[in-house]
Amino acid sequence: MTLRLIELVVPKKSKDEVMDLINEYGTSDILNVEMSDDLMLFKILVTTEQSESILDELEKRFSNLTGFRIFIIPIQASVPRIDDITNDENGLTSSDEDESIAAERISREELYENVLSVSKPTKIYFIMVILSSFVASIGVLNNNVAVIIGAMVIAPLLGPNMGLSLATVLRDIDLARVALKSIIAGIGIAIVISFIIGVLVTFDPSIPAIALRTDVAIGTILLAFASGIAGSLAFTSDVSSALIGVMVAVALLPPLAVFGLLLGSGDYYLATGAFLLFLVNLVCINLSGVLTFYVQRIRPLHTWEAFKAYKMTYLAMGIWAICLVILLILINIRKII
Repeated sequence: MTLRLIELVVPKKSKDEVMDLINEYGTSDILNVEMSDDLMLFKILVTTEQSESILDELEKRFSNLTGFRIFIIPIQASVPRIDDITNDENGLTSSDEDESIAAERISREELYENVLSVSKPTKIYFIMVILSSFVASIGVLNNNVAVIIGAMVIAPLLGPNMGLSLATVLRDIDLARVALKSIIAGIGIAIVISFIIGVLVTFDPSIPAIALRTDVAIGTILLAFASGIAGSLAFTSDVSSALIGVMVAVALLPPLAVFGLLLGSGDYYLATGAFLLFLVNLVCINLSGVLTFYVQRIRPLHTWEAFKAYKMTYLAMGIWAICLVILLILINIRKII
């Protein structure tokens, strides 16, 4: 059972209302401290499962007040243990159990910040794309599986795609814009670097590491879709260690590197196969990401915003599904040709 410490700052006049609300949710522990400027700080210890519903209610009731602020802090441990506390204080309320699906994840605010941090087109992001592109190209040319896996692990392209999926279900245009910038820039950098290497280096296109990434099978699609779901769950459950396995299973960078290498060497037919593989992985990641976030009931705070977000989510899932069908048709046409 993981814990979160919610620090709430509101005017002192709202103390009784805050206490009543917190008591309704049966939180584990609470401490209030008077501050200067007629403000009061509440420290509320809750389980991760409780955090989103409490945060939503606090924001709805107090966000319009002067000085309102909320901080969310992950807690590594608590003494006494949280199990002992909940046994003494009746544990969760029935309202928590009604949201069982949504409760099995971190709060929307935490998820947003985590995804935003890996979606931004920062200097570190560009450096990691450049390095992973070099590593992937070298690994492919040398048919070195270990080096290719290393490129998969350090490649940062999964983050912006999760950002795009989250932006869809939240109908967040700003996050979508940031994620798209990172995705487009990352793809462009990877192709340019591998293309240059393909022009400068002579290699055999029948190398297994290249040949494996110039064809798309049904199993590849299922793998990409399942890995996209796993990646989304890793973000929503805050299990970052699981992301490494996802990056390896549904790699975006090696097919891009192979595409650039083959394009640079003038082997356009095989290059289209590698690019189709990349597109299939890209579409499956986004489709499964949107679907997973939707099933986990990640939505905007206010009802009217949630309704618009649902419409966008359905539209996005339809578009990604159509893209996948088109790609399957192109793959079959390519095999006939």
